[in-house]
Amino acid sequence: MLLVQTRRSLIRAIPSLRRLQSTWIERGGFSKVKGPTSPAVVGHTTGSILEEVCSKHGHLPAIISHHQNVTLTFSELDRLSSVVARNLAHKGGIKPGDRVAVCSGNRWEYPVLQFALGKLGAVLIPLNTAFTDKQFDSALRHADISAILTTENIIKRDRSRDRDLSGLVASAASIAKEKGVEQDIVYIIGNPDHPNSFENLLDENVSSVEFDTNQDNVINMQFTSGTTSAPKLSELTHKNVVNNGVFIGNRMGLSATQARHPTGQDHMCIPVPMFHCFGLVLSNMAALTHGAAVVYPSESFDPEATLEAITKYKCTGVNGVPTMFAAELEIYDPEKHNMDYLSKGIAAGSPIPVEMMHKLVDVFHLTELTICYGMTETSPVSFMTTPQDPLEKRVATVGRVMPNTEAMIAEPGDDGLNPLPLNKAGEIVVSGYLVQRGYYRDPENSAQVMIKDASGKTWMRTGDEGVIDEEGYLTVTGRIKDLIIRGGENIHPLEIENMLFTHPSVSQASVVGVPDEKYGEAVAAFIIPHHGETIDPQEMKDFVREHLGPFLAPEHVFTVQDFPQTASGKIRKVDLRKQAAKLLE
Repeated sequence: MLLVQTRRSLIRAIPSLRRLQSTWIERGGFSKVKGPTSPAVVGHTTGSILEEVCSKHGHLPAIISHHQNVTLTFSELDRLSSVVARNLAHKGGIKPGDRVAVCSGNRWEYPVLQFALGKLGAVLIPLNTAFTDKQFDSALRHADISAILTTENIIKRDRSRDRDLSGLVASAASIAKEKGVEQDIVYIIGNPDHPNSFENLLDENVSSVEFDTNQDNVINMQFTSGTTSAPKLSELTHKNVVNNGVFIGNRMGLSATQARHPTGQDHMCIPVPMFHCFGLVLSNMAALTHGAAVVYPSESFDPEATLEAITKYKCTGVNGVPTMFAAELEIYDPEKHNMDYLSKGIAAGSPIPVEMMHKLVDVFHLTELTICYGMTETSPVSFMTTPQDPLEKRVATVGRVMPNTEAMIAEPGDDGLNPLPLNKAGEIVVSGYLVQRGYYRDPENSAQVMIKDASGKTWMRTGDEGVIDEEGYLTVTGRIKDLIIRGGENIHPLEIENMLFTHPSVSQASVVGVPDEKYGEAVAAFIIPHHGETIDPQEMKDFVREHLGPFLAPEHVFTVQDFPQTASGKIRKVDLRKQAAKLLE
């Protein structure tokens, strides 16, 4: 056995590994790391962990829906989810394993359904509210749904852009008819006067049913929000989502009694959508498993409502993707908005620019802001910073590997799973309890990304490129497919984006590669200016050239008012490339 000195303590290391702050790094200088095994993976289902939290903090607020003016305590969330589970079983005929779709904005009904379906052992299928009618129909058929719960529309900040969901309702009715199902499988949320309203599922007099106790059962199928290919349906279990939520909340330091809030309870503002793991796991599960409250500022993202909710409820944390944080920073007014209680939060979804990270610390007081890395197929978080990490590590990396998780950097497409040397870029590959069961009814795509090593352990290929350093910190350098290859040399868009973001006129920037006759690809930068600012393309080119050199300077600079995004806030670079091609015709 070998003793290794770390910053915190003397710890023992097995011969083939060394440990740094609970992260094991394979000896020999290879990019293979293993997270701590303590705390261990818990054996809870979503229902049983909610029951445990209720036994300690049942009187505390669990869900605060600002736009609905509704607050549910943990006891009320537990009771209502049990009632809805019983009604879905007896009135809707929903059985364990049945797939139930939900399409809604951020409302109190969503977490009630999340826990109700988990208790029943049914599978929650969150539908992306930005799907077209054709995509809705395809999703319902692919998931082979037994029921759907939906609002009649999705309310947007600009009411003229409200999303009508009548096409979704029509698709569900058509599918039921094709199956020969006579009863109405569509429940309407938010309209108590509808004959098949969600309120019909709140009947307290329905008899009990047996709740699911097997943590290995699939209870959530997420349509992957990939920006480069058609969505696939990722199968996640109780074990996946409960443990990922617990470990995320642990790393954030979430608390029911020790927070900066006057009551001592963390209040997390959640503007991210519920149809994505960021909403269901990083937000709901991370907070609720620790007795922290979840605050929904609006049905869909609204930066003004977000800042209003943070102020009104004295929120101690806020989650978001970079585009959301940029919108909030743009309208922040210290005369109207009080950020004094803020300290915690998660930035995820896409790389956060370094300059934005500094602004969030300086302006929003997010001194304990954490950065998460992951993907739907890994439940989703595999790497995460801690509030105790040095700011330079929280700015430049996505932290260290999570508990009970292993990861390595391998050659892209290397099914031999041979780790590369430390500090060498390659594909991020992940293993552990957090890896999905597979893609629903899609063994071919499952086999392409889920690789077994010689010991039979399953590893998930992420498609992301990264570098692990000597301390076990991971730096994500981008999507492998987003790399720009100019004259045979790799260019990482994030490096240029980070530099552009430091320019005083730039609010947001996104960089893509475009075809170029001489070099194969050239750098194109799309820039959203700060309010009242104008962008001089030549000035932007010179700015990057001065700081990063001529090789990384953009050949083309385009000014835009917004970026094409997925509904979860990720920039659709594939659309930017198409847009650039048209502009250059």
